[in-house]
Amino acid sequence: MSYEKIGFIAPSTCLPRSEKAKLRKTVGLLKKGLGVGDIYLSPHLFSSDEAIDHVTAPAEERAEVFKKAIRELDLIVSVTGGTGAEDILRKIDKKDFRIIRQRRPLFIGFSDFTFLLNEIYHATRVPAVYFPSLKLGKGNFRKIQDLISGEEIQYKGLMWLTPPPPRKLSGIPIGGNLSTFVNFLNRNKPPRFSWKRHVLFFEDIQVDVEDLHRLLAALGRHDVFSTIKGIVVGSVSSTTKNSNAKKQQKEALRFIQSYLADTIRKRRRLGFPLPILAVSNFGHNIRRNLMAVPIGGHVTISKGKRITFKIKKRPARNGHAA
Repeated sequence: MSYEKIGFIAPSTCLPRSEKAKLRKTVGLLKKGLGVGDIYLSPHLFSSDEAIDHVTAPAEERAEVFKKAIRELDLIVSVTGGTGAEDILRKIDKKDFRIIRQRRPLFIGFSDFTFLLNEIYHATRVPAVYFPSLKLGKGNFRKIQDLISGEEIQYKGLMWLTPPPPRKLSGIPIGGNLSTFVNFLNRNKPPRFSWKRHVLFFEDIQVDVEDLHRLLAALGRHDVFSTIKGIVVGSVSSTTKNSNAKKQQKEALRFIQSYLADTIRKRRRLGFPLPILAVSNFGHNIRRNLMAVPIGGHVTISKGKRITFKIKKRPARNGHAA
């Protein structure tokens, strides 16, 4: 395995001090599982910017850590979500993307890091993994370890919201946190994708049905639904607590079916159906068998709801990019 230098960065919101033990456990798991020595820890993991206290440091300092990481590390782990990852994009230039393309470091991140994961894939075609790093655990870690080693990993979907595809559906995973992904698309010059090659995965938290309506409308404005190969819907909740989660999820799934009903019928008539699969292990507040989605990798989904992911194994390289 060619992930010899590993580091943790905090491009968005900091970790609470209470998470120190969980971070140490994750570091230890990576050291043992991947056989690495020292692991780089950003100085901003637990810090708070004096001017904007919901981010870890000024954008210039967070970008400096990011630029150092892409030049020196093989596996770059974002510790938390929140707000702020988008700031770094304004500080990244063509040379930085060229270095990512040449060195091919693997990024792992979640929630707010959706913005950078998809931007990195769009600009460099280097895959990245959507996964909450501090929820690795032994069971989840085995899946991550297999994935980054170039092996296939599998999960089981919950139910089809549309008729299942007649044959295996395959494509390139894209997406992550829905609110952040829409923000990623909503710019003066939106990133261009061949949607027909992609499968959209999305989850979200603290969104109600009205929020979901606005987000799906935005995706429609970017012409995602007319050609996207398929959609996988994870947890979509209006609260961070699980007291009413099942009811909220049912409402969200019903709304998605209703909102996309015309598109589903139209594509079926055209002989290019839009399969939509709901899953129970993708999103926030999930502890066991949490799905790791390789943005820019490869996915196949069977009629029987089996989801198989794979990314190409990172080639061994000597030396470091300058």
